[in-house]
Amino acid sequence: MLIIDNYKITKNRYEIDGDTTLITILTKKNKELVAKIDTNNLEKVQEMGTWFGEWNKDFNSYLAQNLTITKNGKKIKSTKRNLQSLILGTNNDAPIKHINGDVLDNRRCNLEIVDKNAKNDYEELDENTIAVILRDRYARVQAKALISKSDLDRVVNDDYTWTYFKGSKQPKVIAHTPQGKVYLDTYLMNPSETMRTHHINLNPLDNRRSNLENKEKEVKEEVSSTEDK
Repeated sequence: MLIIDNYKITKNRYEIDGDTTLITILTKKNKELVAKIDTNNLEKVQEMGTWFGEWNKDFNSYLAQNLTITKNGKKIKSTKRNLQSLILGTNNDAPIKHINGDVLDNRRCNLEIVDKNAKNDYEELDENTIAVILRDRYARVQAKALISKSDLDRVVNDDYTWTYFKGSKQPKVIAHTPQGKVYLDTYLMNPSETMRTHHINLNPLDNRRSNLENKEKEVKEEVSSTEDK
């Protein structure tokens, strides 16, 4: 038996204001939120049924969501759809950016599909240092990686898109390629198989040449002992 919370089936209120339509939606705690769409998308949005607000950890905010229930014999399936993917006609998991930062503003002019292969933006901090902007899959700034200015053309180009990766022990700066992950520090220093790249100040986001050095890998010897019989 499928139980649906009331906030997911409470009828929405629509207020048309010229080219923009405001949609009142409810959250689980019955808090009212207001989402925006273009009026010319009103019919398409209404055809989907009730919209509600649900917290999304990736956006750290409420998204306008819809729940579609389908039956196939005795099987009941529920499918969620977010409002921005409906407006752009994309898959629900497509990386969509809200240009003005308001994730409830789903007017077409405020939505943009993120290019995962876009060249990194950067800032020149001084005559020797560049800060490479690291974004997540929704084009939000996560961190900045420092590099030497002499490495700018090698790092910021059409070949690699550098991202912030939360490692189990410490963060990394990586690029995804068909061959696998490329780590910025090893990409710059090209250590041999017996060496590893070390960050002198222990900051993995500081990839300036003055902060990188190749060191011999530590070899862990396995010690075995036997008991005398």
